[in-house]
Amino acid sequence: MKMLVMFLLVFVPVALFGQVQDSTAYPIPGTIFNIFADLNYWLSSTATVAGVTIFLTLIVSRAWTTITAIWKQIVALVIALILTIIGNIVNIGFMADFNVISTIVYGIVIGFMANGLYDLKNIQK
Repeated sequence: MKMLVMFLLVFVPVALFGQVQDSTAYPIPGTIFNIFADLNYWLSSTATVAGVTIFLTLIVSRAWTTITAIWKQIVALVIALILTIIGNIVNIGFMADFNVISTIVYGIVIGFMANGLYDLKNIQK
């Protein structure tokens, strides 16, 4: 019951306020250069930032071959924080008008989303 309440308290606000404004589907980036070609497109919602975080974490984990599972999660969290902070500083994406605390909170939440915190096996425990 506690896990369900925690899940609802964290997931419902993200699901309500983290929606994409338009109905276009986001293509999968082919290379890392496709992400940096149009950052406003890739940083337009929490879902796309989580997807870019997963993509960049995959690149880092393939380059760093001896990485363990906990370090992959830490790298994903750091990448999500960096993406949200850059989006706030440069005024692009959905975090263009956030204050510093909101940017950090969204970065942490997106890092957890990219890590798979809401995985079914973790919720069932």
